[in-house]
Amino acid sequence: MTVDERKIYITWEKKFELGIPVIDEQHKRLVQLCNHLYTEIVGQQTESRAGNLNWQIAFSSALRETVDYVQTHFRDEEKLLSAIGYPAFTQHKAQHQQFVAKITEMLSDFQHIESQDAINFLHFLYNWILEHIAVEDKQYVSAVIAYLKNRQNNG
Repeated sequence: MTVDERKIYITWEKKFELGIPVIDEQHKRLVQLCNHLYTEIVGQQTESRAGNLNWQIAFSSALRETVDYVQTHFRDEEKLLSAIGYPAFTQHKAQHQQFVAKITEMLSDFQHIESQDAINFLHFLYNWILEHIAVEDKQYVSAVIAYLKNRQNNG
């Protein structure tokens, strides 16, 4: 399969769901944004080989949208974790801050990157999103679900 034939980079799977609807929907949106970055990069690679750097503009726009959404998601998730008194809140928030710093750095340097740098970044994004959801976020699930049930029961 060539890169151009592959329309998505990450396929959302049921195993990524945490069982917290608002967080699951935000995670699905993050996956969609990652896939959008992917299509912007690979869709423009042919043009960049011909000397056209439109892929950088498309990548920058998609990356800005991803940065904005990631910050919204992290803010919402951190509010929830703070409300439940999540014991690993500080470490979890630090991971978010490191991630935002990495993608902000990529955004600030986008004029100077080559298409391979963008693809390497996409691999980083893919691994980070899936690892964070599958490992880090799964650790708070039972506490959040208990908190939400308790809140629902108490009106």
